[in-house]
Amino acid sequence: MKKLLIAVVVLAVLTGAVTLVAAYQYLTSAVSRDDTLLYIIEPGTTLSEVAERLEAEGVIRHAGLFKILARLDGADRGINAGRYEIEPGMDAAEILDMLVSGRTTTNRVTIPEGLTVQETARILQVGIGIDSTAFVGLAGDSAVAHALGVEANTLEGYLFPATYRFYPEMSAEEILKAMTDRFRSTFTEAYRARAAALGYTIHEIMTLASIVEQEARVAAERDTISGVFHNRLKRGMLLEADPTVKFGIGRPDMRLYEKHLTHPSPYNTYVHAGLPPGPICSPGEASIRAALYPVEVPYLFFVARGDGSHIFSITNREHNRARAWVKRQQR
Repeated sequence: MKKLLIAVVVLAVLTGAVTLVAAYQYLTSAVSRDDTLLYIIEPGTTLSEVAERLEAEGVIRHAGLFKILARLDGADRGINAGRYEIEPGMDAAEILDMLVSGRTTTNRVTIPEGLTVQETARILQVGIGIDSTAFVGLAGDSAVAHALGVEANTLEGYLFPATYRFYPEMSAEEILKAMTDRFRSTFTEAYRARAAALGYTIHEIMTLASIVEQEARVAAERDTISGVFHNRLKRGMLLEADPTVKFGIGRPDMRLYEKHLTHPSPYNTYVHAGLPPGPICSPGEASIRAALYPVEVPYLFFVARGDGSHIFSITNREHNRARAWVKRQQR
């Protein structure tokens, strides 16, 4: 009788175990479906909310078991916000792994050097469909800039140019954070120390770098152009940088005429001495480095040849001759 009782108990345990394993395998197996599900997880979404929505969408069979799976894997705090494509045939474990690893479906968006906030917003609108008006508004909000750790009243100049992986429906706040995070990681402690050694704030260096970015069409001239601007600033001369006038008018790509040089904008460096109030575009790292490490040159002037390069001059007389030569070539 004892042996029989033991056999019955063992059989019951084994039967229960097999049943539990079968139930577990069924509840975590892939749900039969034909379509790929576009699934967006907003920042701050909890594991419970994710699991319950996945069950409601018919992607997993049991939200409670999905949460247990996540906790057993230590993944319950590691769900990443983003845009995901959950393909047919994916089981609960595969879906969980994708959400934890952050394998989001993103669009590759390249933001070139030298763009204003408005120009950046237009690229993002085309690339991932953001509300460009809302984006520009947030970028111009001083509270947003300060919350993102930018020592300025707007984010003009601080949306670092680079190639990003953004997902459609991504919020403007998330994009601004990603771009300013890239700026902060690029503007290293060594750069901060160099700015202080030069007697400039980070904002002033970024302002100067943005002007260098707009003026330097030939990469080899970048450090020389920066050297000219440093020389003029040391001597208290007007910078007389055309791109600052265009920015102040609000048309960075406009054709500039003599009449525009007296435009009453605080950004007009033909009228106001020193640096303008802030950056006129987002400079790349090469221009930031040029602003921080200008080459020592004797030049105080330069004029564009028309092919992207410049003629550099030491005296105003040389500069006037260079300007006259350029005009003759353009006729």
